[in-house]
Amino acid sequence: MKMPAHISPWLNDEELAAWVREAPTQDAYKKRLAIWLTRRGPFHAHKVSELLQVSKQAVWLWIKQYNQGGPDSLDRKGRGGRRRAYLSLDQERALVERLQSQVAKGQARKAKELLPEVLEAVGQNVSVAYVYRLMQRHERRRGPSAAKPMRKLDGETEMSPIPVQPGTGMPVQNPVA
Repeated sequence: MKMPAHISPWLNDEELAAWVREAPTQDAYKKRLAIWLTRRGPFHAHKVSELLQVSKQAVWLWIKQYNQGGPDSLDRKGRGGRRRAYLSLDQERALVERLQSQVAKGQARKAKELLPEVLEAVGQNVSVAYVYRLMQRHERRRGPSAAKPMRKLDGETEMSPIPVQPGTGMPVQNPVA
């Protein structure tokens, strides 16, 4: 049978045990414990994955990350966020301000009409959806948001919102006063 995976000596046994105990989250604790079990057990990756209820591939990935980059390499962030930033945030803000001024003057009203200027600024071929996401990222809208319609109920002097059924979003047929 093959030997368990080798763990690089970034930390000695006492430091490794303290590092495992100081894990800030449960996810970090599992990763650190996988390294500790592989080194101290020594357990094979399939046994560690069984004990920690994670996949064998995850254990191999964590061992590889630890061996290559040390203890800090397991704490890296995921791939979330903007991975295709064509413009810096300052450049985007300036572009959105220009687009908003066009909309305010009535020159362009739809994202499709704004697309040529966005294409020129970005220097890449982007879709209309990119224009929508750009405006949403900077919290710009075409106009005032539509408020819920208001109506007077019998005996009321002020307007009140139309009652809505919870979970469905549909108006109540016969509201109780």
